[in-house]
Amino acid sequence: MAEGSSQDYYELLGIASTATESEIKRAYRRTALKYHPDKNPAGRETFDLVGIAQDVLLDENARALYDNARRAKAEKKQRDEAYDGRRRQMKDDLERAEKAGAKRKRDATEEEGAFERELKRLAADGARRRKEREEQLLREAQEQEDEKEVHIEEPPPPPVVDENDCRIVFRFSASTDDALGKEALKERFGRFGKIEHVVMRNKKVKVDGEKKDYISVMIEYSSVVGAHAAVTDISGLQSKDPSNWSSFEGVNWASGREPDYIPKPASSRVNTQGQLDGQKARPVSERFSTPTKRSTVDEIKDGAGLRKVPSFGSFKGTPKRQMDSPAAGTPSAQDLMMIRLKNAEKKRLADQLRKEDEAAMSDAFDINERAP
Repeated sequence: MAEGSSQDYYELLGIASTATESEIKRAYRRTALKYHPDKNPAGRETFDLVGIAQDVLLDENARALYDNARRAKAEKKQRDEAYDGRRRQMKDDLERAEKAGAKRKRDATEEEGAFERELKRLAADGARRRKEREEQLLREAQEQEDEKEVHIEEPPPPPVVDENDCRIVFRFSASTDDALGKEALKERFGRFGKIEHVVMRNKKVKVDGEKKDYISVMIEYSSVVGAHAAVTDISGLQSKDPSNWSSFEGVNWASGREPDYIPKPASSRVNTQGQLDGQKARPVSERFSTPTKRSTVDEIKDGAGLRKVPSFGSFKGTPKRQMDSPAAGTPSAQDLMMIRLKNAEKKRLADQLRKEDEAAMSDAFDINERAP
């Protein structure tokens, strides 16, 4: 009964666990008088426990067993309290982690929703502008057909510049030590021409079987000349100045290919006026017009007059280009002339380097022939 009792006998008698036999007896008499049934009828049960406590504590073997059981019970209580504390801590940590995860999920959902809304807005805006351009081209083509009927010969209309013709795209690793912002990109890529807009977006790209963080960039120039210079000159800059340019990957036209109306480098020698040797000079309007075999109206009706290019709605926040911007209409003769001169200069430099290499090889061959 003593070992199975939940009552602390030392606490009941008001003594320490190291009390002597005389201290136990004095404590028994004092406590028994307090709970005696004659004085305290309600304390009958406690009075009986006091007697049991005296018997157990005065018996050496019973006291040793009771002390062991009491100590084991106290140790178990401490372990339970420590376990409850750790469990509460783990529970609190789990709840905090769940709340943080839920918040991240909500933030991601909201960001994705905002991106989808922006994408739809850009798609609708692009469709509206394409429709307006188609209607404008149809009106102009019809006017040209009407003029042909009254035998008024006019040169064919200049090629139409799509808004993507002034844009380039590329990416660079988000882990790059000198990761650039919009202003830094404007300053670096501004060497090719005036920049209207820079749009950046974080994107995960799978490289060598592992997803890595990249920053995708779309740069829109004021003129197609700037975009052409960026695409054609980037490889040379990456070779000459890799510290500033080698981190930019996949620099290309936003539409995925060079616009059809851009003059291609001639295979034969080009003079300073951007003409082939022996080529008769023609008026600027004729040199930069796009000849066609079919009528403009038929081309537009068949869909050949409008090139389909990828939408850049995936770049969140792509600025809206005004329809009265020069790049939204037709390329100027000056723009095409600059591109022609640039191609001619590149061809001239390439021929010069080739001739110097051939001369050096010839000199080396002569020296070897004269050697004894």
